[in-house]
Amino acid sequence: MKFLQEAFRNLHPVLQFTFILCIALVGMSVSVFISTFVNACLCDTPLDVAEYTKILSTANTDAGVCGNLVMNSINQILAFMGAGFVYSKLVGGVGVGLRPKGAQAGFIRFLLGAIAITLAFAPFLDITYRLNEWILLGTRFHTYASGLEAQAMVLTKAMLDIGSFGELTACLIAVAILPAIAEEYLFRGALQPLFAKWSGSIHVGVWCSAIVFSAIHMQFFGFIPRMLLGAGFGYLVVASGNLWVAVGAHFINNASAVIAAWYFGAEWLETGLEPSSEPWGIEQVVMTCLFGLFIILIARRLRGHSVWKENKSNYLGLGQ
Repeated sequence: MKFLQEAFRNLHPVLQFTFILCIALVGMSVSVFISTFVNACLCDTPLDVAEYTKILSTANTDAGVCGNLVMNSINQILAFMGAGFVYSKLVGGVGVGLRPKGAQAGFIRFLLGAIAITLAFAPFLDITYRLNEWILLGTRFHTYASGLEAQAMVLTKAMLDIGSFGELTACLIAVAILPAIAEEYLFRGALQPLFAKWSGSIHVGVWCSAIVFSAIHMQFFGFIPRMLLGAGFGYLVVASGNLWVAVGAHFINNASAVIAAWYFGAEWLETGLEPSSEPWGIEQVVMTCLFGLFIILIARRLRGHSVWKENKSNYLGLGQ
């Protein structure tokens, strides 16, 4: 293991990133293969590749919904968590879930603050989603992105069409719990410190990992809002010194949609998932300003408990 660690640490950061990305891609491929057999047992999907792919891509049956939830769960574990685990082993654990001296004392404060900021960020997600689509409008890429968005929306609505407590539990695990843990473990726990060391800047580390985080979802109308969320999670990790703060915020962001779909039902699925097409009025502007002020006030309160300086040496000295 020491030989592999030394070999990895001596690689150029570009090659380190490429290696970790390849691990994630291999994990994705393996998860598709494994999920074919797991879904045949749990969800009664066919073993024939063409039929299996068709059922999962349309998700218009119970087997399709079940299959997507299972495959997404396996993918999170093998691809994202697997790549993050390999990284943590190769660098000796530095950078993943940093806990400098003093970080634990402010954990609950940061966790509650992160949850409040995530919920208050909703109007900014709406306006940046609109901006995102406007930027792509009129380009050839807009047509391609529209197709991906439409397909993703069909799958999302199918998975969030929850009819029982058992389905709610399964959906929370596959859509909220596992993605929050696995994605934060890789993107904020591994790639963020890697990019920081590469560039010599924590800010570059935060934003580069947020860009990769958003791009890998392959939903380009939501690229900017998802990138902003990723950057917010990144800054919370550096300031708090604890990866679980970002995991908690990520979970709340995803779980709020699942719970809303379960509680409000079909009507919310038709209107609540996509940003409103109605133009913003004075009420939306005022509410956004108030939410923005709320976020700033929370950030200022948390700043006094930050372990940013202690984390800086850990991030920029990674692998030295």
